Amino acid sequence: MKSLIFQPISLAIGLRYAGARGDNRFASFISIFSTFGIAIGVMALIVVSSVMNGFEAQLKDRILGVVPHGVITTASGQLPEWQQYQQIVTKLPHVQAAAPFITTEGMVQSPGSLAPIALQGVNPQNYPQQDLLRQTLGDTALERLVPGKFNIILGGALAQKLGVLPGDKVRVLVSEGSRFTPMGRVPSQRLFNVVALFDVGSPVDDQIALIHLDDARRLLRYPAENVTGWRVWLDDAFQTEDIAQTSLPSSLIFQDWRKERGELFRAVAMEKNIMSMMLVLIILVATFNILSSLVMVVLDKQGEVAILRTMGMQSKTVMKIFMVQGIWSGVLGGVFGAFGGVILTHYLNPVLRVLGLNLYMDAGGSGLPVEMQVSQVLLIASGALLMSFMATLYPAYRAAHIRPAEALRYE
Repeated sequence: MKSLIFQPISLAIGLRYAGARGDNRFASFISIFSTFGIAIGVMALIVVSSVMNGFEAQLKDRILGVVPHGVITTASGQLPEWQQYQQIVTKLPHVQAAAPFITTEGMVQSPGSLAPIALQGVNPQNYPQQDLLRQTLGDTALERLVPGKFNIILGGALAQKLGVLPGDKVRVLVSEGSRFTPMGRVPSQRLFNVVALFDVGSPVDDQIALIHLDDARRLLRYPAENVTGWRVWLDDAFQTEDIAQTSLPSSLIFQDWRKERGELFRAVAMEKNIMSMMLVLIILVATFNILSSLVMVVLDKQGEVAILRTMGMQSKTVMKIFMVQGIWSGVLGGVFGAFGGVILTHYLNPVLRVLGLNLYMDAGGSGLPVEMQVSQVLLIASGALLMSFMATLYPAYRAAHIRPAEALRYE
């Protein structure tokens, strides 16, 4: 009686029904099953979402840390007198650093192999400290890119494919800057000395090669002081829309990383959404179990409901009783699922190592990348609670419209 005095009557009766359902043990089993289903679904959704967040962040750091976030260039692909645009470029939104550079596609040839490359001509003195390649290589390796020496830095995977090491020579061929000869069109080519290798643990390791800006200009036969454009480093590589919407001089255009790498990130986002949708279906099935168990409880308790109605209880109070009962399963499932999901996500890699499951091992051997977001955990738990609430509406409505005379006829 004390609980009935200090709690709303609908809450007290609803919680009592949630704890004990009389003789209908099958309804009780379904309710417990639905609670476990919600908990497992919430836990799985938190873990999978955190892992996918980790993969997305890893791709962002390791790929967008190497490829240009954006390039300010012209329609022709060459920017003459690039110095005059420095103030305009550095004042663009989200721009942390900017440097002139040259980029083109070509081929690199070793004595035993041939591979395509994305060639980048850079000036080590203008290369910002926040660039991933600079952090990976260090200042000493970049300083080996001396103008006129025709030195080149390759990715480790690319060097392995070519079978070369620092100290070897490779031939770089590019179609841009090619010349017509009596023998036909001949690509521009030059022997380069491999002076260093880099490894950032991403697909760019077998795609990108660095040479000095002046050597790139000579290889491509650019006029003096011409470059491809200004390369910009942003504080957030995903914030390119603000620059795209900024008014630039009519001769300049802005190209961002989405032109070449956008498909990869869209594929990751789509995979993340599909996996999340599949796990949401687990929670949805569990909420349907709440609905079915409540329907059976309403049929089991219709005599008691009829007595309460004859004692003057309003229909909306009866609705609240069964809504509390159903939501209680969602609350338990959501809380335990969120708590379990947070704990499992935090210790995911140690748990996998104990089980002997090496699902993914990166270059550093750290295991699955995990990035848990508090807002995402709260959204998942709130979504499970909302679906549980929606599942209670129909059974509660049916209970509120029980006719006492018909329900008590055979009591």
